[in-house]
Amino acid sequence: MKTVLNAKTLKDHLFYNWWKYLLALLAGIFLVDLLFTVTAPRIPENKKVDFYIYGYSDSAALTDYLSRVHETEMADMESVSFNNLTMDDTYGQMQLTTYIFVGEGDLYLLPREDFISLASSGAFLPLEEDPELMALCDGAGLNLRRGWRTAENEDAAHLYGIPADLLPGLPSYCFTPDGYLAVLSYGGNTENAVKLLRILVRDTLTAPEASPSPSPEPSAQP
Repeated sequence: MKTVLNAKTLKDHLFYNWWKYLLALLAGIFLVDLLFTVTAPRIPENKKVDFYIYGYSDSAALTDYLSRVHETEMADMESVSFNNLTMDDTYGQMQLTTYIFVGEGDLYLLPREDFISLASSGAFLPLEEDPELMALCDGAGLNLRRGWRTAENEDAAHLYGIPADLLPGLPSYCFTPDGYLAVLSYGGNTENAVKLLRILVRDTLTAPEASPSPSPEPSAQP
């Protein structure tokens, strides 16, 4: 016997089967999101450089700076960008650990304790192997002693980070208390990450000149 379709039967049907429609809707949303994620265009790892900052930044100034670097010195890259991590002892640490673990990000600015811990585990690239960066730092008279660390299972120390306080111009763009600049050793674009580090060090060796205060206009004589 067929069920007669009317307002009452429809109401009863929805009352007992509403969860099926909700489940179907959620499944549809999930599939659309999955399809978008899978098919979304992605920039190849060797065509982008990501600067991850576990600290603070002047977003406008840093965006403008990286855009200029991208256009003038790293035009072969499709993207040169930055990402601010939440700086706290819970969620921020979770973010940092996750990004480092999965190899996300290329150049990092992070606090001393995290730098020491991660450098000891071999997470960062030995910077003394880049002659251009070393020549730049030596020419500027930078004392990089604090950036040298010995990783586990290594016999010799390596320069794993540049102390940020040696770069007076860096706080114009970003700042981390007692911070270090380091390159992730297993990132997808280490060569260009070191290149961006060289450019950043070069451009922040001196603090930007303060804009002169406007001279007061002479008061009108009666």
